[in-house]
Amino acid sequence: MSDTSLDIPQSNSVARLRIVDQGCRFSMPARSFIKPVQQGQEQLEVPDIAFLIEHAQSEKKIMFDLGVRKDYWNLPGVVLNRLGRRQAVLGIRVDKDVTEVLEENSVQLSEISAVVWSHYHWDHTGNMALFPPSTRLIVGPGFKASPGLLPGYPENPTSPVSADAFANREVQEIDFSSSQLTIGGFRALDFFSDGSFYLLDTPGHCLGHMCGLVRTSPSPKSTFVLLGGDACHSSSCLRPSPGYPLPRHIPDGVLDQDQHFPSMCPAEVFTQHHPQDPEHTHSPDDLCKTPFHRISTLVSSAYTDPATAQKTIDQLRQLDESPSVLTTIAHDPVLVRVLPTMITAPEQDLNDWKEQGYKEKCHWDWLNCLPRRGMPGREQVVREFWRNNQPWPSACAELCAAAGEVTGTGL
Repeated sequence: MSDTSLDIPQSNSVARLRIVDQGCRFSMPARSFIKPVQQGQEQLEVPDIAFLIEHAQSEKKIMFDLGVRKDYWNLPGVVLNRLGRRQAVLGIRVDKDVTEVLEENSVQLSEISAVVWSHYHWDHTGNMALFPPSTRLIVGPGFKASPGLLPGYPENPTSPVSADAFANREVQEIDFSSSQLTIGGFRALDFFSDGSFYLLDTPGHCLGHMCGLVRTSPSPKSTFVLLGGDACHSSSCLRPSPGYPLPRHIPDGVLDQDQHFPSMCPAEVFTQHHPQDPEHTHSPDDLCKTPFHRISTLVSSAYTDPATAQKTIDQLRQLDESPSVLTTIAHDPVLVRVLPTMITAPEQDLNDWKEQGYKEKCHWDWLNCLPRRGMPGREQVVREFWRNNQPWPSACAELCAAAGEVTGTGL
């Protein structure tokens, strides 16, 4: 697809994009994120990714998301309550704050002109108070008017965001109605007014959820990286699809070296257990074009509006199918396994993703997380709570005690 087919204006302006991996890994109950859940995939183990965007023309640097604050035990009470009751995650380890990774790579916090929160959840907002007042905070539509969010915690005891994130700081709420632009069917806003970085209105997960779209090479053959935030929590909600079907044989290098995978692994190893076809009524060709999962609709769903979230994912599929777009979901394990990060390759960025073949290397990695032949998928590493780089056996009791009487969802 070209820029035009996705309704993306032509532009020669690009932005440099780098992945900030803070070494955060956590496991979470699959039932709250995907459906149906198969035996052997009751938990999802995921990273938590943030992005550094550098705009050469203005010499500005901005962050898209901030991951989890390292001292997550100092989060607002409503979040601690969910963590202590193991409603949000089943285990978590955070090695560094995003700010530490930036400073270790000679990026001073005073250089960050703005931080964009894809949404206000605790695993994306980091510790905004570490940034100087000169750093603007960009939030999604409806954020400022929500009495459940502002003022933040502890002034508002049930708010899931900390008040110190906003102290002495400009908070800008994105107003998509001020823009006539649409990209891939989504309302869009040209952040730098030159086509290098767009924000997309992608509702469903929670109030004000936004995705980003970074132009990584210029027109007429532009490439883009979609910053998906929490539009979904597993790539299996996007893939496979009619425009990018599962190949007859899984490409070499995609699957982990595993005795349960045959050589020249056929797609049938997975499609014969396709969770959307429990009665085996669909043809293999149809199943190779049907996403393996949908958005969870349970009461415990991580999506405040599952129907709208599903619509958003169905629409994002058009971008995901495009050979000009590399899709990155904040909690996709493949991002830290395959792509360069500011820890593994500090000087490398994602702008040459197409030349490096990263889309092909990443697109089907989620297959490794599926159950296979009655066995669980890829082995999980983080099964408990960690604090200060060591296991924290009393975490649940201490987190609940710190939460006190505060209750709520924090979503």
